[in-house]
Amino acid sequence: MKYFIAVYQKLKNTYLSQSSMENDLPMICPSLRVYENEELELLKPQNQLNDDQKKALSIIKKQNMAYELNSVPISSQFWDLNPNNSLFDIYRDILDKNNLKNLEESLDKTLAIESSILFDAKKNDTKEFKAYKKYRLAHEQVIDKITAHLELFDDLDSDEERNNWNDQLTHLNGTKEIAFSDWKIKGNKDNIDKELTRINKASDADVYLAMAQNAKNTFEAAEKTDVITNASIHDINFIPYDFMENESGWNNIRIEKKELETLYTEAKSSHENLPSEILSIDYDEGVIQAVELDYSFVHLKRNWFSKNFMLSQLFEWNEPKKISDGQTISSDFKLPAFPKTMILIKNLKIILDPSITNDAINNPDQLIYFGPLIMKQQLFVNKNNNQKFLKAITNVKTIKSDQLSNLTRKTALYENSKITATEFITKPESEPVAETAKVHPIPAFNRINMNVLNSVRNVRPVTPVSTPQPITPAPPVKPVIPIRNTGIFVPIKYPIQVPSSGANIQFRVLDKINNDPVYKCSISIKGTNNSRIYEIETNEAGIVNQVIALGEYSIELRIDDYSVLNQNFSVTSTTPINLEYKLQREEVKFKSFFLIGMICEKMPKIPVS
Repeated sequence: MKYFIAVYQKLKNTYLSQSSMENDLPMICPSLRVYENEELELLKPQNQLNDDQKKALSIIKKQNMAYELNSVPISSQFWDLNPNNSLFDIYRDILDKNNLKNLEESLDKTLAIESSILFDAKKNDTKEFKAYKKYRLAHEQVIDKITAHLELFDDLDSDEERNNWNDQLTHLNGTKEIAFSDWKIKGNKDNIDKELTRINKASDADVYLAMAQNAKNTFEAAEKTDVITNASIHDINFIPYDFMENESGWNNIRIEKKELETLYTEAKSSHENLPSEILSIDYDEGVIQAVELDYSFVHLKRNWFSKNFMLSQLFEWNEPKKISDGQTISSDFKLPAFPKTMILIKNLKIILDPSITNDAINNPDQLIYFGPLIMKQQLFVNKNNNQKFLKAITNVKTIKSDQLSNLTRKTALYENSKITATEFITKPESEPVAETAKVHPIPAFNRINMNVLNSVRNVRPVTPVSTPQPITPAPPVKPVIPIRNTGIFVPIKYPIQVPSSGANIQFRVLDKINNDPVYKCSISIKGTNNSRIYEIETNEAGIVNQVIALGEYSIELRIDDYSVLNQNFSVTSTTPINLEYKLQREEVKFKSFFLIGMICEKMPKIPVS
């Protein structure tokens, strides 16, 4: 968990080095939030969607997504999805309860009083207003002369030049005083200024009223007319707008172990916007050598939202619940801050110790985590430098599947009881066990799962081995005590289980047209009669091998530029099986982005005093 925090700290520092906005409030997102390219596309303005069918089918899903990403923070320590505290509803309520009608009537009365001081019956300037402009101009010209004269001082060399310069300055100051007196007496300065103040105040009110009324009209139109024609209220303009289509706005970063440790120490010592519950979760991540990823700061622009009218001196708020005090982020205030920039990451790679073997990774009954991110049970090797690494599961269907939920339900909270390692991993000697299942999980993967906020799984550390060894009982281990001081996270023990026997399956994926192997095809395998899941990818030959336990399975194959292929298969014995799949080319993109944090903007004190 601490290296996930370190990555967030690095991105937070990077953002703050680029932005000087004093009200920017970076917040970590402690739960797993992954968005597919298709989901975020729905939020783009309608004129940027070319697919009419997508427009028609997207309305409800678009509304749900908009509510999620418009979630207003209720804590200064973290940001997470809270559709029940949406900027959309809060803003609309502020508009409804703001007394625009009284202001509009007052404005009409102010504008109804025509200014006879400034204009005559023919709408021309009065002689008083003409004199005002004339003497104001004379005064401004003298000010300009004084400014130009002051700039000459640095070029003066002799005392005589400085004395002459000072005499001229005295003369100019005298001229300025005379010009100001003429403006005040002959130019009717006091009367004209008073009238101009009245007119300007009416103009400010007019602008304020227009801002507030336009926003209110948008919401009223959405309620009175067809929701489809007013889906624009859920539009979000992304900046950079094309981050989903290309690499615009994306940056690659690699953080080595030493820097990860330093960043975590920085995060833990600063205690800025990080819950103590997260910072207190420490695990042995010694096998992690580095973390590599792409990141982007994606700004959220909403056409219907403007904080400016609330900052006006004309804005009044008489409700019991205050809007904001300019300091506190909590549910005690209506709009203490609002989300404005997503911190997204993709192409995450966890670089591992070279001694790690595939057998230590390939166990469908252990979940491997990097922070809240679930990693694939497959060891990848960089062919250029032979570095071993893990990838994150990016298939949202897998993350939300019943199989993963069943794995979650297998966990249990054993409070005030002692759980031994043998309770998790011992099996009767007569029961056959697959070779890969005999390998103990490694400490690096004693990971935190935060798919659902308020829950944390703690996988007990077991020493890794590279070859099967007899399992011996371990000494009793003290139970983990739940963290309850704020209720954000509750540690749960995760029982490590040995899967039943299975068969080695070779999956081969080819292009349907030319039979070329399909490289990096993502394969999602879900048990239809058990809770196992497998997330793997094909190699350059379009092949991947996986030991699959006995049972019935559904399989989904997907990769960019091919249509998704869904089929079923069975494993009825331990006999090796070769399965071949051919993919049909289609213009489809399967990009996924993890939301690691959100930049919120803290609202000033409202109403402005």
